[in-house]
Amino acid sequence: MEESIHDIIARCGHAISLLRLLDSDEKKQLASCFELVRYPAGTICFHEGEKISTFGIIVSGKMKFERKARITGKPILLAILGKGSHFGDFSIHPEREAFGQLTAVEDTELLVTSHTRLDQFMGEHPAIGVKILKGISTILSIRLRNAIDRVVWLS
Repeated sequence: MEESIHDIIARCGHAISLLRLLDSDEKKQLASCFELVRYPAGTICFHEGEKISTFGIIVSGKMKFERKARITGKPILLAILGKGSHFGDFSIHPEREAFGQLTAVEDTELLVTSHTRLDQFMGEHPAIGVKILKGISTILSIRLRNAIDRVVWLS
């Protein structure tokens, strides 16, 4: 029998920093939002500029996030995302375009949900929604600080 989404979240929850503020009952409730998707190595999940409406958490495998350089058009590696990382936070607002291209570097399993479904869940469970948004804002703050450090190092 295939592992349920709830079991996957319970097994991997410690590695998913976004979910660290949630207790086991809250994680169980949140599991209803997600589905498990598998991408073979080399699969492009979305292209830069494409409108996306999904939010995902990497359960296993690795993905790379790249953006094309404005002058040369060559891809610039922005991040390697591994187990516990999430994507889709920049596009959480409707009609948002992908900031870059996301590609599976190796066979990867993801928990994915639509922004509509996640919004609906957070509206139905506001206390859990606040914890999710706190998790997203914490991770985005860390990513921003790292980006600023890289810019300072390059200047």
